[in-house]
Amino acid sequence: MISSMDLLSSGLLEHPFLYYPDTRFFYPQIAEQRRVLEVASSFIMDEKDPSKNLGVIAGTVGSGKSMLAMKLAATRFLASSRGSVLGLYMNTNTVTEPRHFLMAVIETLGLPSARSNANRIDSILDYLDEHDDELLLVLDGPPVDQEYLTQLLSWSVEHTKKIRTLIFLQDLNNTTSNIGSLNQFLGLYVPFRAPSLQEIASLLYGRMKMAGLLDPLTLLPEIAALEIAEQARGSLTNALALSKTYLEEQIELRKNRLLIPDISLRGF
Repeated sequence: MISSMDLLSSGLLEHPFLYYPDTRFFYPQIAEQRRVLEVASSFIMDEKDPSKNLGVIAGTVGSGKSMLAMKLAATRFLASSRGSVLGLYMNTNTVTEPRHFLMAVIETLGLPSARSNANRIDSILDYLDEHDDELLLVLDGPPVDQEYLTQLLSWSVEHTKKIRTLIFLQDLNNTTSNIGSLNQFLGLYVPFRAPSLQEIASLLYGRMKMAGLLDPLTLLPEIAALEIAEQARGSLTNALALSKTYLEEQIELRKNRLLIPDISLRGF
């Protein structure tokens, strides 16, 4: 394990390859992710056909779905009614109860807590009916409970799309079957490919520059970056893990070389 001093001695202010679950580390140079951002943003702002207020975005494991989902939820969209589009990101792979989903929506809207799910639903819909704000639900994984999401989207059909939902899924083959009856609201389906070798290598160099290293090639030669990208098989998560191991090994090698005394000059 390398220390902060090891990183500083190598020209880094922090470790560039740790996984941080926030949008500071969203990398905009991956063309496919930029395309998805543009398409999803257009869907969010589209006022046509209120009955189609659900979008599905599907990508392979490790291709950057979670970071993309967080980026969309954190983006400030302005509603046409002069209100704001309030975004909520939720990892539904870890949320197991419908009440947690509803409580998260209530917190996003700044509403007082309610005792029952029915009261929570009423509180959410009353707020949106009385205010100019709109709601964007970004679910990273299958919906926790389709019943409550169906209630929210059904209400939105009659209220000019005041609630929109984006669902990020992994299964490219059975995506629409994973959302069951929610298919009735489906207005957007976007599959996206994994990043290329060059894009993964570029991301690694971008991370190193963000961490303060002026010339990333001094620690990560181009051939090594491309080898890591190839081993990652399109997964950004794997690429970060492989790069972390590589960087730590290179820093350890440098430290060991400095500790070995130079005996070639002895006797002179």
